[in-house]
Amino acid sequence: MAKFISPLSIYFVWYPSDSDKVKPVFDYCFALLSRDVNKPFSRSMNLPIYCRTNTHNGVPKDVEGLSQKNLVFVFVSRDLVVDASWVPYIKNMSQQTNLTLIPIALDTLAFKHTVFEYQNFIRAYEFDPNYLNELFFIAITHEIYRFSLNGKFQKMANGKNNALKLFLSHTKDGENGVLLAKALKSFIDNSSMRNFFDATDIAPGYRFDQEIIRHIQQSTIVAIHTDSYSSRYWCQREIISAKDNDRPIIAVDSQEDFEDRRFPFATNIPGVHINLDAEPTQRDLLRILSATLLETVRYFYANLLLKEYKLAGFIEDGAEILSRPPEVSDLEKILSVNESGEIISKYKQLVYPEPPVYSEEINFLSRLGIECKTPLTLSFCFLSNKNIGISISDLSIEDVTEIGQTSAHLVQLSQDVARHLISRGAELNYGGDLRENGFTEFIFNESLAYQTRALTSEIQLNNYLAWPIYKADTEKVKDWKANYISIARMIELDPADDVLKFIPSIDSFLPPSNSQNLYVWSRNLTEMRKILAEKCDVRICAGGRLTGYKGVLPGVLEEILLTHQMNRPIYLLGGFGGVTASVCQAIRSQSIPNELTKDWQVENNAGYKELLDLYCERNPDIIDYDKIAGSLVNLNLNNGLTEEDNLELFSTPFIDEALYLVFRGLQNLSLNNGKV
Repeated sequence: MAKFISPLSIYFVWYPSDSDKVKPVFDYCFALLSRDVNKPFSRSMNLPIYCRTNTHNGVPKDVEGLSQKNLVFVFVSRDLVVDASWVPYIKNMSQQTNLTLIPIALDTLAFKHTVFEYQNFIRAYEFDPNYLNELFFIAITHEIYRFSLNGKFQKMANGKNNALKLFLSHTKDGENGVLLAKALKSFIDNSSMRNFFDATDIAPGYRFDQEIIRHIQQSTIVAIHTDSYSSRYWCQREIISAKDNDRPIIAVDSQEDFEDRRFPFATNIPGVHINLDAEPTQRDLLRILSATLLETVRYFYANLLLKEYKLAGFIEDGAEILSRPPEVSDLEKILSVNESGEIISKYKQLVYPEPPVYSEEINFLSRLGIECKTPLTLSFCFLSNKNIGISISDLSIEDVTEIGQTSAHLVQLSQDVARHLISRGAELNYGGDLRENGFTEFIFNESLAYQTRALTSEIQLNNYLAWPIYKADTEKVKDWKANYISIARMIELDPADDVLKFIPSIDSFLPPSNSQNLYVWSRNLTEMRKILAEKCDVRICAGGRLTGYKGVLPGVLEEILLTHQMNRPIYLLGGFGGVTASVCQAIRSQSIPNELTKDWQVENNAGYKELLDLYCERNPDIIDYDKIAGSLVNLNLNNGLTEEDNLELFSTPFIDEALYLVFRGLQNLSLNNGKV
């Protein structure tokens, strides 16, 4: 069993003063190439994307280059050029053999940067400001394809000889099809798009011969669906040839009136609708080209990622990998005839990218004894009747920027943790508030999407709410309960007995506006976390704010300590920063990092000293930072992983690898008659 190594990582590097220009581009590309966190179970590619910038003087964190291939997009501007401290930072990256740097010029002075004297730039300052996101996306995604997914042309010069090849499939007698094909080809041939695309459009009267097949074998097919498209023999042959040769396909729907039958082989692919009441607009054409590049990168990256899963032992050796959900056209590839004339399957299992399709769609394969799985539904580490505690909390903007991530990375992690645990039968226990766009909402929406897709009514989420959080907005709490009643239990805990005398009314919200109220909040949060620690068989931790919390300790830190006291397995995903990363550092170095000391906490949290003084008066033995330090450096994780595995879990920024290590530990505990 090999170690999992991510096949590809993407980094965006920019100077702080350019954030207003670059951050929207990063967010746009992240939502498309990684996953839009507001769309659970979208058919996305989950490509690891990170950033390197900072919120203060100096240079950002180094790019580690942990993947097999690492592409670094450096956004170069005048401000970056003149900052002498950034020169060695960029130069050091350019000298690392495992990094490929691609400069993007934000202005004409970018070309003065000495590191990129002899290198082609993406000239972003020439982009039409009306279509900035689309043009940035096309330029960036094409480089991802060119350098990482198109082995034949990697690291060749820019130009038509290594552009993504498009095969425009359309009827020759359909006005809309011809119109759109000509518009696309003209737009590509007569603009900067010629650097990214090479479009083949076969003239009328052509023969479907080896030359055409050769074009299809190295192209992404753009199938322009007009009213007569599916009825045309040659269009069907083009689609069949594309599927036979494992090529990406995208459908452009431009029907005028009615199509009496959609060719079945021309389905199971992404589609873009274009209204052709008039000439196609530039936005229409850019939408088609963006979607085409997106599907091309998704298609080939999915294949690479699933192969790595297989090498790591997550997928059985005998399984066949597909880059799109299985369909009728795959039967010829997976069935054969034995010596007795019986039709048999070459594979017992097909594995395709997330998300899983509904079982009815692939029943025809199940009846042949062929399992169809995604990584989410693989028969690996069942957790029925197990209670898993989730401790995931956000970081400050400064902290998340420092590690080269954004708030979306932790949201993605929380969604993936939730969906994988729920799909394996676990019951999740989470102590969360009801903030809009908070982690509770994202986890709930993930569970709701899974329940709908899995056609189950089982409740697998327990959300614990400490008093007075659920008293903040009664109407909002009712809305939450009504919206999520089918997937979660809302467990409202009463105030701790020892703070009742400080509460004017338990039926009213108590704001954390002074030291005494903060004391009430912290005591109730601690009692909630104790209940969670007793309830859970296992705890998974990531992130966690070091400042701005409402308890007597950072929430994730307190949950780690309480779980440790119960001697329950703990998984620390330190690659996502925050409190969890600091605890990992304490274990590795056998010394307490500064941010986990009493002095640092008092200095960086307003009102914290007054809160500790109240604790000393009322509960003098509860908070002892010396004992906390001793517990952390001697933390018994008891999680079924080796020391080497845990060190990897402490540092990996890859969600796939982190989840794989967690499930390996859970599996080992189960096999060794552990508590899980």
